[in-house]
Amino acid sequence: MLAVVLAVAAVSAVSYGPRALNAVLIPGGVAFAAAYLQLRRADPPRVARAVPPDDHAGRSHRVRLFFGDPDGPRPDEEHGLSRPFVGVVRERVGDGLSATGTTAETVVGARPVEYEVTYESRGRRVLGPATVSVRDVLGLAETDLETAGTDALVVYPAVHPIAGGARRDLRALHETGIHRERREFDRLREYDRGDSLRDVHWKSTAKRDDLIVKEFAAEAETEAVSLAAGATASGDAADEMAEATASLVLALVDDGIPVDVHLADGSLTVGPERGSRVRLLERLAVAGPGRLPTDDVDIAVYAETDRVRVDVGDRETTFAELRAASESARAPGAVGPDAAAAAGSGSDSETEEVTT
Repeated sequence: MLAVVLAVAAVSAVSYGPRALNAVLIPGGVAFAAAYLQLRRADPPRVARAVPPDDHAGRSHRVRLFFGDPDGPRPDEEHGLSRPFVGVVRERVGDGLSATGTTAETVVGARPVEYEVTYESRGRRVLGPATVSVRDVLGLAETDLETAGTDALVVYPAVHPIAGGARRDLRALHETGIHRERREFDRLREYDRGDSLRDVHWKSTAKRDDLIVKEFAAEAETEAVSLAAGATASGDAADEMAEATASLVLALVDDGIPVDVHLADGSLTVGPERGSRVRLLERLAVAGPGRLPTDDVDIAVYAETDRVRVDVGDRETTFAELRAASESARAPGAVGPDAAAAAGSGSDSETEEVTT
């Protein structure tokens, strides 16, 4: 616009003389000064995002941006800008995410801006900040208003289905452990309804009025399968380790078998509870390389540069051989919003305020 005004001024000066030049430049200068003052006083709007849930890599979700007055209530469907304006919204997304529709010309503060984000790789990921480009009322000048604040989410590693034969081999580890523990005497206790008569300790029973039975270690507590996971520091090995570990552990948990998981940054026990699964996936989302002792574990996972080696008991194999032939097979242990919806729990996203 400034170039147009200068061109008109130049033509007028040549054709009609200095007075014509003044007639163009003075009003133009006043208009540009007014535009400058208007944009200089513009404050970035307050922003709130409807942040999508933590979920597995490969999933996509909708994000909504709400804009409101800097000193007004939290922006949402009911509370926008008191004076909406036409502008261009540009949202940035961090590494590990891709998005479409992050640039939109809209009436800022009158309606939310929506775009789609895809979770590309595991880790803690960031949405924002957003920039709003605004023009003065005459369209002579433009400025970018940088909104403050970002939102975070966690991308879990992808979970792959395990082949039926491999799942049977994994379950066999648990059954072998129970049988081994079955032979390990734990203590004597009083008979409870349902106890097998073959466990009655007749010598102790003869000395008391009640039946006394032998309790074995496997009956005292549920036997867990142990798994150690590590990865070399090269390439995407840590990502491959995280996917293999999540898939194997959640397959066992789906079959009712708890797992003691040992990672380079610590250990945890994973059971059937949703919270337990989420804790595993949160740890695996950020797990790095490292190597652990594997002599005393049932399953050892180690990601190398070109493969993920998996030792199941005394058998050495690879994760590629344990995976189901088709990804359309049922993947174990999903904890994203689809699984939550199936369980009747909550909505797909919630609005979180970004303080500006």
